[in-house]
Amino acid sequence: MAKGFDPYEITGIIIPGTVLTLLLAAEASPFRSMLGSDGLTVGDLGLFVLIAFVFGHLVQALGNLIELAIWPRCGLPTNLVLEESQSLVSPAQRGALQAGVTAMEGEPANITGLNRDVWRAITTRAYARVRTAGRSMRIDIANRTYGLCRGLVAALTIALLWCIYAHRDQPGLLAALALMIVAAVWRMRRAGIHYARALFLEFIDLDP
Repeated sequence: MAKGFDPYEITGIIIPGTVLTLLLAAEASPFRSMLGSDGLTVGDLGLFVLIAFVFGHLVQALGNLIELAIWPRCGLPTNLVLEESQSLVSPAQRGALQAGVTAMEGEPANITGLNRDVWRAITTRAYARVRTAGRSMRIDIANRTYGLCRGLVAALTIALLWCIYAHRDQPGLLAALALMIVAAVWRMRRAGIHYARALFLEFIDLDP
């Protein structure tokens, strides 16, 4: 390949895919050869990473559905600011955000209750401006953490469902998986809020 994996592909795709790949290697005999009987060779490791990459994308498809359940009211954390009663940013910062959006779009924009699809296009453009200014590092870190945790929630949910079916006689294992899912959901929500807050604060601090 002309380039290597970017950080999101490693954290958000390969790691959750590895969880599912290890589950299959441990539970399904056709996949056990991926671990190698005498340890992983370079070729085995390459095949393992490739399979984890494929499974990671499939796991993230489930993660997209789980995302709807985790943010049932707002849809996405960046939509929180559309409500006047929000606590994502201060009232003064929200006013500055609205002024920044008006300046960027070239027309008056009242963000309260704005259509979510329209707002997503606006936030995408705002992120592009922040990244062009070289101020997106915190946002990108939060985004990678969010993607990783979303993938882990999906992968661990699959593992829990399988263990409920195949290992229901091991309550300790089921409890451990359930606790890991709760922790991943908590981390996912925190990362999502950090992403949205960092994006808006960096955007309103850009030099006009």
